[in-house]
Amino acid sequence: MAVGAYGGAEAVTAEVKEIVTGLKAEVEGKHGKAFQTFEPVSFVKQVVAGINYKVKVKVSEEECVHVLVYCPLPHTGEGPQLVSVESGKKVDDQIE
Repeated sequence: MAVGAYGGAEAVTAEVKEIVTGLKAEVEGKHGKAFQTFEPVSFVKQVVAGINYKVKVKVSEEECVHVLVYCPLPHTGEGPQLVSVESGKKVDDQIE
């Protein structure tokens, strides 16, 4: 992975699942509706002054949202921050 670039897509880890699941209410607020299904399935990450995670989250049989989360460095004492939500994605869409 080049410095500052996003790496390749990976299967969701327990850590990423916990981060994204903890932001579900915020994701629903930005999207404008509640989700019955909320299953992180894959992600890419970018190391900056912290880590950016772009996570594909399955919200129905055919629909996904792409969630961008920034996790500051641990010494800051700050938690994960929801940056953006891209809706209208399909299960087969790649994370961009």
